[in-house]
Amino acid sequence: MSIESSDSEAEYHSYSERTLAIIKPEAYEDAEAIENHIRNHGFSILARREVRLTPEQAAELYRGHYGRHHFPHLVAQMSSGPIVAMVLACRGCIQKWRTLMGPARVVEAQAYWPDSLRACYGRRTKYGDYFNALHGSKDHAEALREIHFFFPDMIVGPLLRHWQVNDYVQKHLASTLEPALSALARERPAEPVLWLAHYLQKNNPNEPLLGPATHEIRDEPQCHTPLPSETSERK
Repeated sequence: MSIESSDSEAEYHSYSERTLAIIKPEAYEDAEAIENHIRNHGFSILARREVRLTPEQAAELYRGHYGRHHFPHLVAQMSSGPIVAMVLACRGCIQKWRTLMGPARVVEAQAYWPDSLRACYGRRTKYGDYFNALHGSKDHAEALREIHFFFPDMIVGPLLRHWQVNDYVQKHLASTLEPALSALARERPAEPVLWLAHYLQKNNPNEPLLGPATHEIRDEPQCHTPLPSETSERK
C-alpha cells in the first residue's frame, strides 16, 4: 500500500469516527439545547435513546472506575434520573467531543474553559464535582463497548460516502434492479411491492446451490466417542 493511499484511508476512518455521549440526569432538562449545540459544532447524531439506569446498570457502565473513592457517588448519580444516550460521528469524533465537553471537574471547566458544555451545564455541590452534566468515551475501545451497552445491535463501522454507496449499487444491485423495475413498470401490478419482492426472489442471482437429494447421500458412520472396550481392542 502506498503512503498516499494509507494517508487517505486514515483520514477516512478519522472522518467517520464515532463515540458515545451521555446527557446525565442533572442536565436532562437542558437536553434539547445541548443537542442543538452538538449539531452546531459539526457532529451527526446517529442514534439517540432516553433511558433510566438501575444502580447495577450504572455500575456496569462505569466498571472502569470500580474501587475509586468516587465510584459509589457516580453510580448513585447516574441512576438518579433519566439520561440521554447518543452515538455521535464526525472527523476525530472522540477527542472533539471531549474537548467540547471540557474538563471533568466543573470548577476547572468554569475557571479555564468557560464556554465548554460542562462549564455551562455542570453543577458544583457539597458532594464534589460529580455532577458534570455529560459523559464521553475516552478512546476507541471504550467507545465500542459503551455504544453496544446502549445500542447492542448497532454496527460500529465507517460511514459510507456518497461515491461508495453509488459504487456498491452499480456493482452489486443495478444488474438485478434495472430489469426488475422495468418489468414492474410494464406489468403495473395491483400490489407493486409484493410483486417486486416475488420477482427479486425468483430472479435472485445469488440463489444458493441446492445440495444432493437425500437418497443420493451415502450413509456414513457418525462421529462418536470410543467406548472403553473399543479403545482397549485397538491397543
